[in-house]
Amino acid sequence: MITEIKLGLCNPPEPPLTPPKLSVVSQPVHPQDLRVKNIRTLLDYPLDLVKEWLQFQDVDRPSLLDINQINELIKTMCLAWASNKCEYPNHAESSYQHLVVDAVASGADELTAISAWMQHLQLVKTGAV
Repeated sequence: MITEIKLGLCNPPEPPLTPPKLSVVSQPVHPQDLRVKNIRTLLDYPLDLVKEWLQFQDVDRPSLLDINQINELIKTMCLAWASNKCEYPNHAESSYQHLVVDAVASGADELTAISAWMQHLQLVKTGAV
């Protein structure tokens, strides 16, 4: 028995083997995918409608589209948001061109420009402008 105790002290039991931990490396999000996601979130636009729109283009994410198609998707989302905000639909589209497209072309942040456009339409609806 003493011999067994001495052996136990000299040769401590080995810790149980644990499998190596696998780290999940997430892929970086493509800037155009993030762009669409951020704008969709700002507009509270349904994800299902974005997916449906992408399916009509035979893709599963915005980054597989060319930039003109992505811009068209964003415009579609914005004008859908504005559909019940304007008495005249052409006002929403013309103000989108002026307050978003032209502003972004001049260097403005797109989310900021869309947010300002949304506020403009809400003010017009309430008669504050």
